[in-house]
Amino acid sequence: MNNYLPKIFLFLLLFQGINMSLFPQDPYNIDQYEFINYDANKLVFPGDSESFSKLFLAFNNLILKGDGQINVVHIGDSHIQADNFSGRMRQRLQTFFQGGIGGRGFVFPYTVAKTNNPPSYKVSYTGKWDHCRLVDNKSCKLGLSGISVSTTDTVASISIKLKVNDGPQYTFNKIKIFHNTDSTCLTVGIDNYKEKRIMEYDDCLGYTMFILDNYIDSVNLKFRKTNNFQKEFILHGISLETYDPGVIYHSIGVNGAMVSSYLKCELFREHLKALTPDMLIISLGANDTYTKGFDSIWFQHNLDSLLRMIKSVSPDVSIILTVPSDSYLFRKKLNQHIPFARNVIFRMAQKFNCAVWDFYKIMGGAKSIDLWLKSNLANKDRLHLVKKGYYLQGDLLFSAFLKSYDSFIDKTQVK
Repeated sequence: MNNYLPKIFLFLLLFQGINMSLFPQDPYNIDQYEFINYDANKLVFPGDSESFSKLFLAFNNLILKGDGQINVVHIGDSHIQADNFSGRMRQRLQTFFQGGIGGRGFVFPYTVAKTNNPPSYKVSYTGKWDHCRLVDNKSCKLGLSGISVSTTDTVASISIKLKVNDGPQYTFNKIKIFHNTDSTCLTVGIDNYKEKRIMEYDDCLGYTMFILDNYIDSVNLKFRKTNNFQKEFILHGISLETYDPGVIYHSIGVNGAMVSSYLKCELFREHLKALTPDMLIISLGANDTYTKGFDSIWFQHNLDSLLRMIKSVSPDVSIILTVPSDSYLFRKKLNQHIPFARNVIFRMAQKFNCAVWDFYKIMGGAKSIDLWLKSNLANKDRLHLVKKGYYLQGDLLFSAFLKSYDSFIDKTQVK
């Protein structure tokens, strides 16, 4: 067991108080398994670690002064769509200190698209809807979410209600609805607010924003036709936010997504800019390597293109690239492509001054997925984890992030 307490944790114990019911011991105290390489659980900086200085300063200002918001955007594949891994990271960041909950962040009504929805919110809908995903062989314009649902039905509706499971209670008073913004778009409205103060529309960033005078935990979207040109509403996602200081953690994932999948999303830049990320976590590569003919050169080309696109929008964003977990191809053969993808990720991290969180090494390397399965942490497909495993993954990433932040405090001599 790690008996070392981070400096900021000691400060919070003495002066703020941590929610000890959620985390009864120090934040580095993680469930122990012999096969996990805890020494490797850290953010590695193949390039310049100064790329995280601005983020850590903002994090420090938020913790010590209760000032500002930090936006985290976590994009990925099926490991992220279910929001167990990312949801655990969100919970740990937001409940690490009092006043850390800035908002739930980006959500998508996956249920409307006939796919699995995160357990932290319930989706219901009426009317006829079509859907399109970045992994579908369809011609459609997509955004950062990599998925959309569309309707021409003016009696259609979508309701989202945030639920309390084993995380914090979320409410919001700012709603960004990302959608098509041309003249054919149906007008969107919400019908479960008490006093709407302002409605803003940003055509350049592709969203309509509602600002409310009261906090709510659910929203019901309805659509109407106000002129003969309006025909269709295409929903790309919804960000549920507040103006409160804290961390807003946007989780975005699509089952089957590869790095190249997000390159096809025409509205990626606009939507990413609208979320103003301070930290971006990219958890991709599992599907890129899940093939008999993995091409590391093509994988590097796509990852290079994705990082260039991100930097063109958010040049100062701090980026963490996570290495995919150990896995089996089609449940039968060890996926020997992961180490090659890992090498590419480290090269790109050096080129773009990103941090790397080497989950492949942390979980134990080749064939470690068998040990995770034996310990009831992984799914029988030897590709996905179970909820307990994803929670452990989130705890590990949070601990690695905190170590780097603590090192920053030590270097800058923050007291």
